[in-house]
Amino acid sequence: MKFKDFYQSLGVPETATPDEIKRAYRKKARKYHPDVSSEPGAEERFKEISEAYETLKDEQRRTEYDQLRRYGFKDGDDIGNSSQWGGAGGYGTDAYGNADFSELFESIFGNSGFGQAHGGARQRHHRSWPQQGDDVNLTVRVSLENAFRGGKTRIKVPGNPVRQISVNIPAGVSDGRQLRLKAQGGQGINGGPPGDLLLTIAVKPHNLFQVEGNSVILSVPLTPFEAATGLKLTVPTLGGAVSVTIPPNTRSGSKMRLKGKGLADSGDQIVVIQIQLPENMSARALALLKQLDEECADETRAHFEQAPTG
Repeated sequence: MKFKDFYQSLGVPETATPDEIKRAYRKKARKYHPDVSSEPGAEERFKEISEAYETLKDEQRRTEYDQLRRYGFKDGDDIGNSSQWGGAGGYGTDAYGNADFSELFESIFGNSGFGQAHGGARQRHHRSWPQQGDDVNLTVRVSLENAFRGGKTRIKVPGNPVRQISVNIPAGVSDGRQLRLKAQGGQGINGGPPGDLLLTIAVKPHNLFQVEGNSVILSVPLTPFEAATGLKLTVPTLGGAVSVTIPPNTRSGSKMRLKGKGLADSGDQIVVIQIQLPENMSARALALLKQLDEECADETRAHFEQAPTG
């Protein structure tokens, strides 16, 4: 009989918590389960990690196993006739009162689920134990219009085989929101339930709108004359065009809030005013702007006079 390093088998440190041991076992069990794995030597690896888990998940058995490790047993050591470790001066003197370790070895390595003494029946039982499938994480990219209105979209779920499913995107969904679809993830083992599908929404960039949380932002360009005199203007929203009133003397960067015109009921649309000059101005247009500057320059920077001086 060989001593086995169960911590090494599961890939966890000796200080691992029960939850860490359980997670490590489930991860490796899914990878090496003989019914689903194509890894070389999967069945033997599955026996090994199951034997390790059966020992380390039990508090008393883990304590006894740790005691053996402290006596100097290492992975692959030939235990042989375990009674040789008992007796005066033996490794078992203090903890086991000079009794031999044969019963302890049998309890750990013979009855741990895939041990040599009772491995056959327990192995068949464990291989038929249902296990839940893995959760699958995917990112689904949707247009801003689809995020606003909602609707169905088809996505591919990786696996063997790859599946295509129809997903209902709720209206008003925001960028980064996560949707959980029960039982649409990885396939279960031995009749176990499938895992869940976790979808993270990624809203595609839009040519007009920017998105901040549930709000959408629209920049509205105005000519200097429009900003000075004000006007009624039709602007696009995700729900359709609406009319807004731009007051006279509106400054560049001013914002207007259109309640309820963003994503979901709590989202608004923010209209940001941008005063824009023509790209190619005629000489006459430049002359008119120069005349405007001559009339307004002093007033434009009047607040500089109150600035502190060095």
